[in-house]
Amino acid sequence: MIKIVHIAAVLSLASLLSACQSTQAPPQKQQHNTKHTANHAVKSTETPRSTDGVQDITWQITHIQQKRANFFNQLPAIRLNSTLNTVNGHTGCNPVFGRYLYNFSQSRLSFDVKADHQVCDRALVQEANLMDALQRIVSFKRQGNELLLLDKEQNVLIVAQRK
Repeated sequence: MIKIVHIAAVLSLASLLSACQSTQAPPQKQQHNTKHTANHAVKSTETPRSTDGVQDITWQITHIQQKRANFFNQLPAIRLNSTLNTVNGHTGCNPVFGRYLYNFSQSRLSFDVKADHQVCDRALVQEANLMDALQRIVSFKRQGNELLLLDKEQNVLIVAQRK
């Protein structure tokens, strides 16, 4: 008799637990933007909405200080997130992240960026040139599918193509 009571109690508890389970709605697709701060990535579900033709576009870097950009782990690229005012990208060897200031009407653009420090064979010179160029940029020009990033003397430091 005691065994039957225990079995009935277990079955009763199992049906009670299954009745209490809630159903979950199917997951919704969201675009995630990665914001890097202090070497940590933080995801945001905000969707960038810029239509200015510069921000919220991935720009493949083709030339750095008049030298052809090389592939190491990948090709160098940057993306300006208009919602968070963050820049994310890649040197070809390491991720680049930071913040930027932007004024479309005056064609002003400047960066405050950092890069991770993974070692890639022969990538050090390109990485150093790219980081130096990014720090010196003060303005930009758009020419078709190209973005030209310029220093204070209006010298082209970086040429990038819309990806």
